[in-house]
Amino acid sequence: MAGLMNYLAGPGKKNEHEDIHIVASSPLVFAHPAGVALSQEDAVRVAREMDVPHDVFNVTVPKGHVFHCSLSLSAEEGIQTDERWAEIAAEFADKMGFTETSGKAPLRWVAVRHGLSSAGNDHVHIVASIVREDGTKWSDYNDRPRVQKAAREIEEKFGYRQLGTLNAERGYHQAEKQIADKRGLAELPRETLQRSVRAAASASVDEAEFVRRLRGTGVLVRPRFAAGTTDVIEGFSVAVRPANRGERPVWFGGGRLARDLTLPKLRADWPDTAERALAASAEWAAAAKNKRISSPGRETVTPSIDQWAAVTADVASINERLRTLPITDKAAWAQVARETSGALSAWSIRTEATPGPLADAARALRRSAQVSEHIPVGKHAPMPSPKGAGMLLMQAAVGPSTAAGQALLLRQMMNTVSAVSGMQQEAGLLHQAERLRRTHEGALQSVHARLAAVAPTAPAGRWAQAGGAVATAPAPTIATKPAPTTPSAPAPVVPLTAEQLELRELQRLRAAANGAAAGVNRNKPAPTTKPPTATGSRAPEEKKGRQR
Repeated sequence: MAGLMNYLAGPGKKNEHEDIHIVASSPLVFAHPAGVALSQEDAVRVAREMDVPHDVFNVTVPKGHVFHCSLSLSAEEGIQTDERWAEIAAEFADKMGFTETSGKAPLRWVAVRHGLSSAGNDHVHIVASIVREDGTKWSDYNDRPRVQKAAREIEEKFGYRQLGTLNAERGYHQAEKQIADKRGLAELPRETLQRSVRAAASASVDEAEFVRRLRGTGVLVRPRFAAGTTDVIEGFSVAVRPANRGERPVWFGGGRLARDLTLPKLRADWPDTAERALAASAEWAAAAKNKRISSPGRETVTPSIDQWAAVTADVASINERLRTLPITDKAAWAQVARETSGALSAWSIRTEATPGPLADAARALRRSAQVSEHIPVGKHAPMPSPKGAGMLLMQAAVGPSTAAGQALLLRQMMNTVSAVSGMQQEAGLLHQAERLRRTHEGALQSVHARLAAVAPTAPAGRWAQAGGAVATAPAPTIATKPAPTTPSAPAPVVPLTAEQLELRELQRLRAAANGAAAGVNRNKPAPTTKPPTATGSRAPEEKKGRQR
């Protein structure tokens, strides 16, 4: 015990320890107060106090009586306060059975903080004597899985990036951060690549379009073929294009970026037909040889007004559905958060030369989409998808011509963020809810204000024409003998607020979308009866170029 505490209070292997102090401890450890600088001599006195139960009861522990682990946060989580670390340490002690909440005698433990790690990660060290106050021993059976479980629960409660979950982001190596810092990059390459992959996946309706869009973001793309084949694609890798000639790119597989970005996971959202599989194989082959795109698709077409209207109405309908979606249906909430994050990622790739508020908002929602793999999907009607927003935002023109439509769509996406934040608040995930609230009030509000400054004050031009006038029937009147009145001044005209103007424009867009759909239905030919076809598995030649 004394040796470990002496090291924690010392300079460290690379003189990285600084501002060494205790942030929290069990009530029976009072040799040194929290928040006061901890010298090596002080640390030895604390160790002796923690060893009292072990020495008094003369307990023999074959593997040693000292428990030690560190709780670390990635550098992007920022530097936490002592109060936050004290709260985290106490939560960890409860979950590990160190305190009276276990129904047994408590252990003596302390949480020591001594600055950032060499990788820039804020962290604390938890040190405990596993001999309880009554001389019994704390069970270290399966202690590592228990530590990981406690860490995941703390990550969820406090809104930190979660590891080991369905849509979890991967951690990064210290060398990655050092290279990024040396090159003056605004973010780690894996962050850039993850946003690019999410953007392309969100905006695409099939695998071939995904490959084309991903290449269009400017990153390097290459397929991974199944062993012994040159036409069966089972995965992919991406890399940031090197800045200097002769420099080798660093490749990341989709699974190294996040668990939900593997090719099999992405394929689950796309239709599976032989024709689409062949188109995807052609695009992968072009990417592997660094040739031009095989067959350009809808990503080259400027979105129409009707598409803007339909997608904005879809996002609005999602928000209406979220009003009645149970907070216990975590899978559905996670799907909405993940797909909305993808749409914001697409917008960020399109408009932000360096990561900005849209990238920050996408990251915050991405973390809200982290759920356990074992959570069942609730039974409800199919949810609309915000993926269409990703398509619009990734290929729409940038400037005043589309600012009004983007402002309307963003307002609905902000409502989605607010709904997810409200769900987390109601579910007790207060820190995650607060993170999304700050995203809504900070990052997204700043983007909306910028769009509002570029767009006309009132809906006009082609945006107003898209929905047409909203007809309002006159109120019924009763014929009565008019009473003599005194002429009065006309009522002042009160200007509409920006939100009222957006609501009016959304109503027009909805009307346009509904009208377009009705027109399609009226012009749709009557269904014809098809002869019955044989069912069975796909012929081998139809499966070529794809492996599920």
